Amino acid sequence: MIWVELLLGTIMTVIHFYSEFFYKKIHKHHEELLSFSAGLFITLIFVFLLPEFFMGKELLGNDIFVLLISGFVVFHLSEKYIYQHIKNKNRLMKNLAELHAIGFFVDHFVVGMALVFAFSSSNELLGIIVFFPLLLHTFASSISLTHIDTYFKNNQLVNLALSTAPLIGIICAELLSPEKAIYHAVFSFILGGLLYVTIRDMLPNKEIGNPRFFLAGFGLGLIFFISSNALLLI
Repeated sequence: MIWVELLLGTIMTVIHFYSEFFYKKIHKHHEELLSFSAGLFITLIFVFLLPEFFMGKELLGNDIFVLLISGFVVFHLSEKYIYQHIKNKNRLMKNLAELHAIGFFVDHFVVGMALVFAFSSSNELLGIIVFFPLLLHTFASSISLTHIDTYFKNNQLVNLALSTAPLIGIICAELLSPEKAIYHAVFSFILGGLLYVTIRDMLPNKEIGNPRFFLAGFGLGLIFFISSNALLLI
């Protein structure tokens, strides 16, 4: 089944690599897409990723919570350091763009790991069902990165590195899966960073965003969750 996972990861990679092309087509609907993606991914975190996180408690005990908050704290302190210690505006924007790109990489890295989790279940169709909301999130967040971080627009090497994040997540999850303790430790730390990135960067701020599209993303996430649970009962 790893070849199916790699194929789906490749599709995500292609979607990101050509995100600028898609952005030119739908840039007028950026806020709606951002809201939809936020609602969808927040739901996926709570109904797919957090349950996987709690499974690691059997191996790591309460240390798993330390790893989770450590990932969150590392990303917060990194951003705070940039704001407080870099006074040159151009340098500040460049460093914030780099941190945002790292957050994007973490986001899509976890997406790749989540796909492996789904395919490791007893019903392989669950992986296919989970793939679609993950693909929608990949598409939306890739366009968001294009919209926010013009610094990377012409850097094809950086773009390629970010594009392959889901594939790297899939490969790492497959390599670590025999070592369950390390597998869950890495996942927990990265999930902590992802929670910070999601709360800080993905949720539309203040008056920005469309609540109806956020609810639509939330509703679609629940539909995928209910569908996956039904498959597990078959």
